[in-house]
Amino acid sequence: MTRKKLLVLVLLTALVIVSVTGCGRPAAKPPEEAYPSKYITGIIAWGAGGGTDTTSRLLVPAAEKVLGTSIVMSNRTGATGSIATQFVYDQRADGYTLLFNAENPQLYQVLGLSPLSYDDFEPIILTVNGVTVIVVHKDSPYQTLEDLINDAKANPGKINMGISGVGGQPYMTSLILRQGEGITFNPVTFDGDGPLITALMGKQIDVTGLAVAAAVQYVKNGDFRALAVVSNKRNDSLPDVPALGEIRPHLQSLLRASGFFYGVHVKKGTPEPIIAKLREAFLAGYNDPQFQEYARNNGMMLMGITGEEARQFMKDWQSAMAWLVYEAGDAKESPEKFGIPKP
Repeated sequence: MTRKKLLVLVLLTALVIVSVTGCGRPAAKPPEEAYPSKYITGIIAWGAGGGTDTTSRLLVPAAEKVLGTSIVMSNRTGATGSIATQFVYDQRADGYTLLFNAENPQLYQVLGLSPLSYDDFEPIILTVNGVTVIVVHKDSPYQTLEDLINDAKANPGKINMGISGVGGQPYMTSLILRQGEGITFNPVTFDGDGPLITALMGKQIDVTGLAVAAAVQYVKNGDFRALAVVSNKRNDSLPDVPALGEIRPHLQSLLRASGFFYGVHVKKGTPEPIIAKLREAFLAGYNDPQFQEYARNNGMMLMGITGEEARQFMKDWQSAMAWLVYEAGDAKESPEKFGIPKP
């Protein structure tokens, strides 16, 4: 190659470098992608057909319209919802993996199920709260709650009670009865309201506690007999079913903070603009007439709270229930260890 050709080649190479880098300056940072730029994954911590599953799926269609993308929902069950909670926590804090769960993470630490709690997440929205109803099969010999209590006293630890894991609502119901009535059951674990319903229909268990929303149609159809609503007052969806605090007044103090709540959460550290977009979307889902009608018809109280209000609600619930578990002797750790104040 001649010296002249070599010089031309060097000059051409220099021109290419200048055009790419902008006269030697660093290339401009590409603009950030608008959120969302792909589908979103929704992880439901409980089994199909239960209260968490049904309410979560009802939120999604309206939220998808606001977001302009699909939310692909899947159930990831086990360990009182802690498997799903850990899975979402292990993902990037980018708004592309959402946790649909109930109140249970607020008890994980004291129960030794997980080091996580809702302190590790940002609440997008808490949609509803509600109460549990104690139910038996239509063919059960238990006609009233008194029948159940008397048999449990006569046969301690022999009655099969379906629970959704330690810390779930059926478990908390059994704990309230143990504390207030001195009775114990044989706990049989299933992954949420849906599997519990199947087990009770098949007479695999003698009794369980279900979210009113999950139980109401089975009670009205005559498949299940409702013995008591786990609350201090009756529920509008089951007005003929007595409240536990009504028929057992000495339990009223234990029932003040009982019950569940459902919500949508993202990993803490998710950028605020993404959180704001998700809140806008799920508020649209919450305000959708179909969701509102479902909640009202199934005995749930509408919440629709976000941000600091949602965080405070969850902390108040945690304070009451974590100390109840601890004082009943079922906690592996003291709530004090995690800075959970005594109510």
